Amino acid sequence: MITDERYAKIVEITNSRGFISTRELAQKLNVTETTIRRDCDELSKKNLIIRVHGGAKSIQYRNILSDRNEKTMKDHMLFSSKEKNAVARRAASIVEDGSCIFLDGGTSIVAMLKYLEGKKIKIVTHSKLIVSNFQDYNAELFCIGGKLIPEFAMCTGPLTLSGLERFNFDYAFIGCAGIDLKRKLVYTVEMDTMAIKQKAMSLAKKSYLLADSSKFNVTGFCSFISTDDFEAIFSDNQINADAKDIPDNFILIDTNI
Repeated sequence: MITDERYAKIVEITNSRGFISTRELAQKLNVTETTIRRDCDELSKKNLIIRVHGGAKSIQYRNILSDRNEKTMKDHMLFSSKEKNAVARRAASIVEDGSCIFLDGGTSIVAMLKYLEGKKIKIVTHSKLIVSNFQDYNAELFCIGGKLIPEFAMCTGPLTLSGLERFNFDYAFIGCAGIDLKRKLVYTVEMDTMAIKQKAMSLAKKSYLLADSSKFNVTGFCSFISTDDFEAIFSDNQINADAKDIPDNFILIDTNI
């Protein structure tokens, strides 16, 4: 495959997926990861894709992240990526025995489970991904029901909100679809999940946002809160942003440690 054909294929795949890893692109195009990184650098310079750590993101994600392409991205993002694990490990480290915590939906939050193992805590969630991956006999898990959204594997709606109101949390760990650093806004893709996030935060002593670097400069359907409203925001240190645009409550984790 000649270079121009490879460029066109990378753009096509990235636009259809929203995000794709360097490794997967290399496998699909039968070239080395080094070649893909070089190609993505050139395509980024031409403003045809967004080059991010570990892969490529569609230029369309600078605009509105729709319900449809958020689902597509979640289908292909790996639960065990280095960035997600680094963020999850750091977030879980603040949880002490005896705590009651809320775990939101999303793959970054699911990754926290293995780093919470062994802690005597109570976990409340509306996420079926949390339930299906929970294997810790030291912790207690409470799953709130409601209207199931299969593509997100979580419950939402009035019944979920009603169940949530019965609890009080030491910590709420929240996920998101995107973050606009300059406007200090955090986005989700639809209204039902927004209501759950806001309610959980109102019931928590402290709230924390988990967002790996692929979530930055991504705009969702609706903004649900300011970055200033979190005690801290955990992310990896691959954020493509000027230091002056990163708020003081960001905790950036070195993924190489």
